[in-house]
Amino acid sequence: MTEPVPGRGPARPDPADLRTARPGRPADGGTASAPSGSGSGGEAGSHLWPGDHGTLPAAARLALARLVRGPYLAAETDADTWRALLTHEDVVRERLADQYLDLVVDGDAQVAFVRDVPAADAPQVVRAVTLTFLDTALLLHLRALLLDSADGRVAVSRDEAADHLAVYRRRGGGSPMDFTRQLDATWARLIESGMLEPLSGDRCTVSPVLRTVFGADQVAALSAEYARLAKESA
Repeated sequence: MTEPVPGRGPARPDPADLRTARPGRPADGGTASAPSGSGSGGEAGSHLWPGDHGTLPAAARLALARLVRGPYLAAETDADTWRALLTHEDVVRERLADQYLDLVVDGDAQVAFVRDVPAADAPQVVRAVTLTFLDTALLLHLRALLLDSADGRVAVSRDEAADHLAVYRRRGGGSPMDFTRQLDATWARLIESGMLEPLSGDRCTVSPVLRTVFGADQVAALSAEYARLAKESA
């Protein structure tokens, strides 16, 4: 999911591209709809409006809609819908599969999100996000902080992010103003994607979905390369 910032800035690392699908948020920007039919999960009186052809109970439909809307569902921020997902997980998985979507549930972090099914002939449903060099460097750092946290909670400020990424500014040779603009864009992009959740001032909490959304092999390859680049710049 790494792409170098055009113009000035560090070169793209050698390992395979770490571009990833953004959890939730279909490529067409739509929201979930309950498919018609008499599949599992239906119950008497589940029609929610005149002409409703759905069969799922309201709680299951809401969990399905929240997952497809994205970027993820978390127990901490939506406990009722999280419980509904766990109760109706099998049928929610079935309905998502009908839309070429795979459900990922992290019980430890208590988060869930959807991604495209791993089939060569399947259409891309989830919108892909291409990250810059700085985006990726910051995400790797935030993910490491999250995994090292005793309670799974991490808050970070923009200034702390700037301090961590400063070594890459020196490597790129750009002006301080160039780096500030790139960092502002990175910070805004991670908030917009749901990887950072604003608190007060310039502080944000790190989304627990970072524990799960990237593959371990991808993270290991990029972490090693970014560590090498940082060492060369020291």
